[in-house]
Amino acid sequence: MDAPRPHIVIDARSLFTSTGRYTRKLIDNLELLDTEHRYTIVIPQARFADWEPISPHFAKVATDTPYFSLREQTTFARELRALKPDLIHFAMPQQPLYVGVPRVTTFHDMTLLKIRNHKKHPVVSLVKRAVGAGAFTLAAHRSRVNLVVSTYSGRDLLSYTRAAPASVTLTSPAADAITDAAAPVDVPFGRFVLYVGTQVPYKNVGRLIRAVADLRDADDSIGLIVAGKIDADGSRLISGLDDRERAAVHFAGFVSDGQLRWLYENAGVYAFPSFYEGFGLPGLEAMRHGCAVVSSDATCLPEVYGDAAVYFDPSDVPAIGAALRSVLSDPELAQGLRERGHRRAEMYSWRFMAQRTLDSYRDALAR
Repeated sequence: MDAPRPHIVIDARSLFTSTGRYTRKLIDNLELLDTEHRYTIVIPQARFADWEPISPHFAKVATDTPYFSLREQTTFARELRALKPDLIHFAMPQQPLYVGVPRVTTFHDMTLLKIRNHKKHPVVSLVKRAVGAGAFTLAAHRSRVNLVVSTYSGRDLLSYTRAAPASVTLTSPAADAITDAAAPVDVPFGRFVLYVGTQVPYKNVGRLIRAVADLRDADDSIGLIVAGKIDADGSRLISGLDDRERAAVHFAGFVSDGQLRWLYENAGVYAFPSFYEGFGLPGLEAMRHGCAVVSSDATCLPEVYGDAAVYFDPSDVPAIGAALRSVLSDPELAQGLRERGHRRAEMYSWRFMAQRTLDSYRDALAR
């Protein structure tokens, strides 16, 4: 009689969030790769009907437990134990502190600990970061394997948690080509710089706007398109712009996949001015679609983009402008970036990420 397959539970409460692309791609590829284990995928009750397994070795269960809640430490922990797993993979570091089962945790970045949340009162933000530091440290020390998305995020994890270096495994995400047909977006500029993402302060969109406004002094056909839902941070940013800066930027808001593809394929350059990232997927996605990239030289970004980007100091507005100008004014440089960007994007693979994760499961189960 065959031995029972080891049972792995994946906490996929993030499945339908922006970070959840990692979780979804992991599960999709594990279904194709793995026949030696059986899996239970834990997904949000409200979206239970929105995902179905394709492999007979995969099943799903629902939970209504949100991240950062008391239920996470009580009810959710009991729900996980009731599944009788041999191993639990938490796709985010937010998790029950005690489950009584071996675990693997993915740490995408240390943003929660490093960056003040400007939506909160400073004291509330400080307390949340202190609590988060303790929780992340416990999770890192209790996990048999800690998965990180870049070498930089791994160093950050070790610095903040003092976890064992041998517990850290690199499993980088990848950028898919958008398959939806390109859908034109009405843009008010002849040529445009593109930024995709949120407008939280550490993303540094304000300095990018000022750099583009400076470029317009010499060429007013150039402007900046900011694609992404406008949240409270974005509203504050917009309200603080002067007339010159407002003329330099168009906030497109949420865009469909087809519209995003069109923006990547028609932008003069993609700009990533962030002060802090754990990986920096949008720039890699831009490369996948043939867009030249200029990037901040902070944190993990040079590691991820290699020689396929022009870099700048994110605190220096003239340096941001100079990087943008160098690409917009030099077709040969832009073409070289597009070619190197395509090769760079090809270096990353969701299938390889899933294979590395599967190897980590085997390691964790064997310890």
